[in-house]
Amino acid sequence: MSKAEEGKLTERLKNTDPALLRLVAFVGALAMVLVILIKFDQIFLPLLLGLTVSYLLDPAVSWFERRGRSRVTGVIVISAVLVLLVVGFFLYLVPTAIDQGQRLAKRLPQYEQRLEEQVGPLMTRLRARYPEELEALNQKVREAVTSNLDRVVDVAGFVGKRLRSMFGNLLQLFLFLLNLIFVPVFAFYMLVDWPKIKRGALNLVPVPYRETVLARVGEVNGAVAGFVRGQLTIAMVLAAINAIGLMIIGVPFGLMIGIIAGLANMIPYMALVVGLTPAMVLCWAEFQSWPRLIAVIAVFAGAQLLEGTVLSPRILSGHVNLHPVWVLLSVIAGGSLFGFFGMLIAVPTAAAIQVFVRHWLELYRSSRIYRAEGG
Repeated sequence: MSKAEEGKLTERLKNTDPALLRLVAFVGALAMVLVILIKFDQIFLPLLLGLTVSYLLDPAVSWFERRGRSRVTGVIVISAVLVLLVVGFFLYLVPTAIDQGQRLAKRLPQYEQRLEEQVGPLMTRLRARYPEELEALNQKVREAVTSNLDRVVDVAGFVGKRLRSMFGNLLQLFLFLLNLIFVPVFAFYMLVDWPKIKRGALNLVPVPYRETVLARVGEVNGAVAGFVRGQLTIAMVLAAINAIGLMIIGVPFGLMIGIIAGLANMIPYMALVVGLTPAMVLCWAEFQSWPRLIAVIAVFAGAQLLEGTVLSPRILSGHVNLHPVWVLLSVIAGGSLFGFFGMLIAVPTAAAIQVFVRHWLELYRSSRIYRAEGG
């Protein structure tokens, strides 16, 4: 670049509105931080998970502060309660899962025999009545399996390679466990200093934009906090209902299936995939009973009815309510673009985007372009 061109560029920068320069610098710095976080997600993931835990637990710690207790005391009490709950949960879950797994393994030959007794005669009749159709169907299945075999092998090789790279040596395993340990450590210290973190983040925003940014961040916080905390509360309630119901019916692994189905309810309709389907299969294999099968369906149907008519209207009332399609698209997009980290931030990001979209639509409807003025 010549000296004349440098002089022209310097003159243009001098004549540029300082507010525009501040905005560009702020947006550029924010974009750079996001790129670094996404590029080195494996390094920053424990920190971000700790930040998420701190964000979710901050209201509980603030509740202690409002009653005259120190913030450190609130963090210690909440941490102790969480540790006791997690330890108690696993002390109960692990022996129960091992016992049910051993029982299920012993009964697998019985299940296979029952399945052969029930399905065998039906398949014999179908082969006798529709020999050509069944042969054509078998041929299509073989072709589909053959055509997708290479893809399955590639995926399996990729997964195996990643697992070997992650746990191939003791150092990688040690780092993985260390990352898990760092999450609660980061969460503890960030919870203690949460007010300072918020003030520090606000001080990074240029002064002319602080009022607007503070207002928008407040709306986003209300939307994200209301939706995520509300959905977590609903998920835990449904997990308890599903687990208790399946255990009463006697479904094998009912406790684990119920908990997984309740937590999966945060993604629309996922509870039916990871909860209802395996519960029905295991229930039928164990009891061969239509009333019990109907009872399993009733447990999930009742939980969904309770969620739709009571829990969601009361817990999520007044907060941004994301459409199920929007949630599914956000999870798929986040996972496709940024992997596991993207799936973690997908729904909160979708809630934040919905807030800004609403404001942009309001600005558009109040603009001269929308009202066809001046032209």
